[in-house]
Amino acid sequence: MVFDADQKQALFEAMCAMPTVDAHEHLHPEPMRVERPVDIFLLFHQYLRVDLTLAGMPPADVELLDDEHAPLDRKWEALAPYLDLVRSGAVCQPPLAALRHFFGEEELTADNYERVSEQMRAHNTPGVYERCLREACNIVLVLNQNRTMWQTDLFRPILPAPRFTGARTRESIIEGCAQDECEPPGTLAAYVEQMQERVRRHQAAGMIGVKGHGFRYVPGDAESARPAYERLMAGDARPDDGLLVEAWLRDELYRLCGEIDLVAVQHTGVWAGMGSDIRTIHPGNIFDMAKAHPNTRFDVFHAATPAPVDAGFLCRSLPNIYLNACWSHLLAPQLTKQAYDFWLDMLPINRVIAWGGDYWWAVENVYGVVMKTREILAEVLAARIACGDFGEERALMIARRWMHDNAREVYFID
Repeated sequence: MVFDADQKQALFEAMCAMPTVDAHEHLHPEPMRVERPVDIFLLFHQYLRVDLTLAGMPPADVELLDDEHAPLDRKWEALAPYLDLVRSGAVCQPPLAALRHFFGEEELTADNYERVSEQMRAHNTPGVYERCLREACNIVLVLNQNRTMWQTDLFRPILPAPRFTGARTRESIIEGCAQDECEPPGTLAAYVEQMQERVRRHQAAGMIGVKGHGFRYVPGDAESARPAYERLMAGDARPDDGLLVEAWLRDELYRLCGEIDLVAVQHTGVWAGMGSDIRTIHPGNIFDMAKAHPNTRFDVFHAATPAPVDAGFLCRSLPNIYLNACWSHLLAPQLTKQAYDFWLDMLPINRVIAWGGDYWWAVENVYGVVMKTREILAEVLAARIACGDFGEERALMIARRWMHDNAREVYFID
């Protein structure tokens, strides 16, 4: 991309001053984080564990980084031989950025890991989320998915769809109901009524969406699902009964979402760990699902990375599909930069949500993610200004939409 460096910097600084919505996290409630005896190695776990495993680090040593009871010297001994091998990768940049911004160190070394761990523990007090998110990042809203209804004026919850539909087993249906202090009724029709009441109750309490995965769509069939549900709950299920019940309940859930203005979130593209088949959640799978529920908004998480062009054309195919690039910029920032450029050509500017951090415990790492997102979006917009597509005023308007406004609009948040 050809761009003016000063223009890029001006756009970047303007974005830093803008309020932003973090459109995807899994952050545990702050009291849980504050109670945890954290250390600096926590920041180098989660997504970096894949890189470290690929670099040859024994899996048991990788998981040691997340063990709050393991001695610090043992953690450093495990990490040190592999740190340089993963140092240049994208997922290593947020922990390094957090190390610089919050703890004043350029690198993690044998000389400082104990000291910065002490700093991190001193930093891990009530208000740590405010300091890391609102103060450091100018984040004003987080769309959060830690499987609970925990929320504050900064966090709004999205719950997993299987909490309401089950996951093809009697046990998962019973477990989902138990979380809402009820038991599954004897008939499918009664269960659907109960599910609808549970969903409405959670929405009234603050839930803004339900999250599923972009597997191949199987339409629900009530005639098949009714006896399948009864057999399933009686413990006498046939091989396909779980699938039949889940398909019908999912359709009922997504139909309800459209009726009451809840968003149906769909995970597409890359998986978090190793060994999962990326082909199972290709963005094309969303088409039939979204077409079957035209009144429901579908937020396509991760924008199908590594297939952002396919995601763009998917979004062009139906008016109820939106792209959410959360996590993409963390895994593949150069690909995401290209994706932003593609989508400016392919889509109206209200169809894209630019980012979300996607962390569980390491709230400090969100800083590096949002700063990287601002940097690559600033470069894309500066290049568009340089080639005469539009001026700075429009570039900033697009940035504001992609970093803040669109997420609020898509999720019906005033």
